[in-house]
Amino acid sequence: MNQEQARALLAQAQQHRQPTYEPSIFALGGRGYYENPTSDLLAFFLDPTQIHGFGDCFLRVLLSCIGQEPLPSTALRSPPEREVMTSNGNRIDLLLQGKEWILVLENKIFHGQVNPFADYELHAKALAYGSSSHPILVVLSPSGRSPDVNWIGLSYVLFINKLREELSCYSLLEPMDKWRVLVGEFVLHLENLTIEQAMDTNSVGFIFDQLPQINALNKLRDKALEALNSKILGNLQAEIPDYVPYTRRQNWADGPVLRYACNDWENWSDVLLYLDCSQSTLKPFIRVYLCDADTNLMEQARKHFIRPSRQPWTEGKSVIGFEWQLETFDEQTIIEVITEKMKLLMRFENDDRRDEDKLASSTT
Repeated sequence: MNQEQARALLAQAQQHRQPTYEPSIFALGGRGYYENPTSDLLAFFLDPTQIHGFGDCFLRVLLSCIGQEPLPSTALRSPPEREVMTSNGNRIDLLLQGKEWILVLENKIFHGQVNPFADYELHAKALAYGSSSHPILVVLSPSGRSPDVNWIGLSYVLFINKLREELSCYSLLEPMDKWRVLVGEFVLHLENLTIEQAMDTNSVGFIFDQLPQINALNKLRDKALEALNSKILGNLQAEIPDYVPYTRRQNWADGPVLRYACNDWENWSDVLLYLDCSQSTLKPFIRVYLCDADTNLMEQARKHFIRPSRQPWTEGKSVIGFEWQLETFDEQTIIEVITEKMKLLMRFENDDRRDEDKLASSTT
C-alpha cells in the first residue's frame, strides 16, 4: 500500500469514526453490574416512600410507559418486593402492589427470556383473587418484546428516555444531592448496558469491504513503530554506556506504547512512549514509572523528574509515575526526551536506589 492509497483509506474511515460512551461509576468494578443489583436499585427508586427524594417519579414513568390509562394511583400497599417465591419455587424479580393493581416485573438486562412466565402469571392472579386489584405483567428488556400475549413488553429505550424527561424537571427544581448523583449514574449505566451501541450497517460493511486494505495499513503502522523503536534503542545504547537494552510494545485502548528498561535491573521501572490516538490529532506522551519505591525513594524521584505535564501519581503503594506531553509528533524530539529520561532513570536506579538499599542493610 502506497501513501496515496493509505490517505484515501483513512479519509474514508474518518466518516465511520465511532463515538465513545461515558462510563458510569457502576462500570468501574470490572465485573459488570447486572440483573439482581439492577433490580434492587429499581425497587428502591420505584418506592415513593423511600428517602431518595424523587417521590413517585419512577413508578409514574413505569406505569405510563406500559400504557396504563388513565394513570392509576401510585400509592403502594406495601414496599416493592424482590425475589418473590411462587408456590412452585420460582422467583419473581420484582412485585409491586397498588390499591387497584398488582404489578409483576421481570427485569431482563440481556435479550434472553426463558423465565417461567406462566407460573408468575398464576401467582399474580392468586394474589388478586377476591379483590378489586388486577394483575399487570411486564417484561423490561432491551428489545421490549413480550414473551406472551398476556405480558406487556417494555423496552429500556422507552423507559430510560421517559425517565430522563421526568428527572430533568427535578434537577431544575431541587438542589444537587447524593441521590441525584446516584440516580444519574444509575440511569447512565442502564443505558450503557441495555441500549445497543453497535456500529450501523454502513460502517460494518465498510470495514469488511476494506479489510485487506486495513490489514495492509496495520502492517505499515507496525513497520513504522519498529523503525522508530530501532532508532530509540540505537540512541539509548550510543548515549548511555551502561545501558543494557530491553524493550517491549503494548497496545493500550487509545494507542500503541513503546517501553524501555535496563535489562539488568531487578524491578520493572521504565521509560515509555505513549502515542495517544483518541483524538483526530496524535498526542505523544513520555512517561517514567518507578517501581518498588518506598516513600523516601519517591521523594528523591520527584527531585530528578522535574516539570512534568501533570502532577506525579502513585499506583498501589510502590509505583510512582511521571508524564510529559509533547506538542506534536517530532521523531528527533521524542528520541532526545526518552534518552534524557533514561539517563535520569539510570542514575536513580544505580545510585539512589543502591544507596537506599545500603542504608536499609546497615540499620538491620
